[in-house]
Amino acid sequence: MIKKIWNNLQEFETRDLVERYIGKTYDRKASARQIIEITSNFIQGKEYFRNAADANISVKPLLLYYGVSALSRGLILACSPHISESSLKPSHGLSTNNWQEVLSRKDFQSLSVSITQGTFNDLLVNTKNKSNFRHNTNAINWNVDFPIPPIGTIINFAQLVQTIPDLKEQYERWTERRLPFLRLQQFMHHGESHYEYTIYKKKINEEDIADIFSKEQFGDYSISEEKSYLKLIVAGNKVPQFSQSFADPFNTGMGDVVITRQVNPGTNLSLLGQYYSLSFFLGMLCRYFPSIWISLSRTEKGDAIFPLLTRIMDDIETIYPSIVLDFLRANAEKPIKE
Repeated sequence: MIKKIWNNLQEFETRDLVERYIGKTYDRKASARQIIEITSNFIQGKEYFRNAADANISVKPLLLYYGVSALSRGLILACSPHISESSLKPSHGLSTNNWQEVLSRKDFQSLSVSITQGTFNDLLVNTKNKSNFRHNTNAINWNVDFPIPPIGTIINFAQLVQTIPDLKEQYERWTERRLPFLRLQQFMHHGESHYEYTIYKKKINEEDIADIFSKEQFGDYSISEEKSYLKLIVAGNKVPQFSQSFADPFNTGMGDVVITRQVNPGTNLSLLGQYYSLSFFLGMLCRYFPSIWISLSRTEKGDAIFPLLTRIMDDIETIYPSIVLDFLRANAEKPIKE
């Protein structure tokens, strides 16, 4: 599957196909500069990922982050042909918050970053913080734009992980706390008055719903049962965190949309934002705190998080290129939003 994704992304390493993509998608002729800037980032991104695949774990997350950053910059330029590489700020778009003190205690749950000007913010702005979802199918069939978090928004590592349903097992072993999520069957909005969610009721309880749809954030809601589903009607127009479950035991490319806790109250991230920021956390931990990073793989105290970190690396390696490809294709097709 991952080889096929990279083969398809190779389109954005070629002059003629990038020129054709810009022409068909935006009805404008791409300049030679635009083509070089887009293709260079995709070429570089693939090489970072290729080297990460063979790298020792002591440097793997750093190479993955560089690959994620390069693909993200290529995507930004492909989605916004009116801007140039020189107009993008040469910074990560995320900054660490007091990591020295937090890591001296190996308190990984308290790690946090703040959104700043740079690649991460440029990515959210130029992709409109949009997620393209596979909902009970192996093709993109739904999308949603989230409000763009303002500069200065804080993203906590543990809270970010809770927005990724496929990390449930590793997160719960690490923290000994539940990672609740609701598997979505149908979503409908009724103007500005209320949203209606039909969710599968297997393995969930009302405490999970109350945790995800906190009354402080979303206000009142009602629940009714319908066979194997629960129908949840939430007043107002606040949107929860929709996330993609990529878990597919039969390798068919099928996906499920789930509802999770928000990154923090009022803050939602697209799939691109979720995995970019995860990659940043691991990349910066590896780069600037190598003694702590390497100790986690050497059976030293505080290594309960290690299975989660290795799962995150595996998922970034396989999922992020796929998300980028999905976005480029959906952008070209301009799918109708439900």
